[in-house]
Amino acid sequence: MNMSEQWRNVDPQSEFVLVANDDISDLQRTSLDVLYQPIIGVLAYALVNNFWRMAQERDPHKVHSHFELLSYLNVDVKSFYEARIKLEAAGLLKTLVKNSGEDRVYAYQLINPLDTHSFFADDLLSVSLLQIIGEDRYLDIFQEFAKEPFDVSDYKNISKNFLEVFNIKQSEIAKTPTVVNKVKDNVNRVKSFETGTKDTVNDDFDFNLLLDMLSQSFVNVADVKKSVDLINAEHELYGIDEIQMSKLIEKATNVTNNVFDPRKFKVIVSRQFKENHASLQETADARGNESQTSASESSLSNVEKQLVKSTQEYSPVEFLNYLKKAKGGYVRSAEERILAEVVERGILNAEVINMITYHLLVDQDKSGLNKSLFDAIADNWSQQHISNSSEAIEYIKKRKSDKIKPKRNYSRRYNGQANVKETLPDWAKDGYDNSKNEKQVDETKKKELQERIKKLKNRRKEG
Repeated sequence: MNMSEQWRNVDPQSEFVLVANDDISDLQRTSLDVLYQPIIGVLAYALVNNFWRMAQERDPHKVHSHFELLSYLNVDVKSFYEARIKLEAAGLLKTLVKNSGEDRVYAYQLINPLDTHSFFADDLLSVSLLQIIGEDRYLDIFQEFAKEPFDVSDYKNISKNFLEVFNIKQSEIAKTPTVVNKVKDNVNRVKSFETGTKDTVNDDFDFNLLLDMLSQSFVNVADVKKSVDLINAEHELYGIDEIQMSKLIEKATNVTNNVFDPRKFKVIVSRQFKENHASLQETADARGNESQTSASESSLSNVEKQLVKSTQEYSPVEFLNYLKKAKGGYVRSAEERILAEVVERGILNAEVINMITYHLLVDQDKSGLNKSLFDAIADNWSQQHISNSSEAIEYIKKRKSDKIKPKRNYSRRYNGQANVKETLPDWAKDGYDNSKNEKQVDETKKKELQERIKKLKNRRKEG
């Protein structure tokens, strides 16, 4: 089932229980109100607050019905589902389900919000907040929570340690009592359930090379190592290579104490791309040369092969930027967020994401990216296990071929809001007639776009 249709799996009559292992603290509440709300939106914010209220009732594991919840929030099932998955994505909720006969029973595991300091240290959350509220407001909020550190370098620490004050048997230190181990295991189990780890390995970015370069500078490499997730995410989104990354990290490092500031780094990267995109040098040439040619590429036309090469050579934001420039437009912040969210999910390669962008802006002649449509296509291609742009083109051709079969109706909506067909791109159609569809880009415009992209790419290589 398409991702945009998965809300239909939720039966309003189905039941759920709430699980909360801890109460929410005042500091976590502040973080939820000020930092999380702009990201998750008003309805998701209302939903998670209602969940926390219900979890604090006398019988916290009481069985509830979704109908009861929908009535209280005055929303339909689709709106509830969209709010719920936002909470899941933000790390505020885990949804579990089990089948009980013909019925499904849900368990909603509430996860405490990060405190303000941990939130700003989290790469995905802080970058998302920055993109939504803007640099000025982002820095204002941080200053509200930041506390000026007190310099204690002239003081001497005379504090006592635990064993100097409290008496405890040496035998119990050497061999931890069974009851303590049991409790500790239970705590670790709860923690492992609440938190998850994600794969942050990036095959086309040499983090060790970056560290080697930084070790020759004034930057504290140990600080940089703590931000590997952030650095990989910024590389994937903007196509920043190791050399440029080292320069940006140096700009975000305090020359007085050599401390790397991740928050300043995010702002610098975002600002530099918007103000001077040309300063971020092309790095995808190597990536394109190293990438393997798929078996399906041999069946592509020369124009299609040129497109495949372009999708491999540019990062998602760079590719969008050049396409928008070729159309006489510019990249909007909302479009950057669309690409950032898809990149962060890690379900599609950069070249496949670029192919979706091309398909929308050139084939369908859209003026910009639409989140619902982009997500729907990304979800569909992910389910088809499309791993490169060559496979994407072949898949589009197959969709065109299957379209003539009575059983397969591909004029269905991607997202239920716009009657959009995923068809073969115009540049790959045989006998394409522009007069049959006024919304399609004419051949002259398509060739012009291809030429402008090629010139821009050559200009970058010369620079």
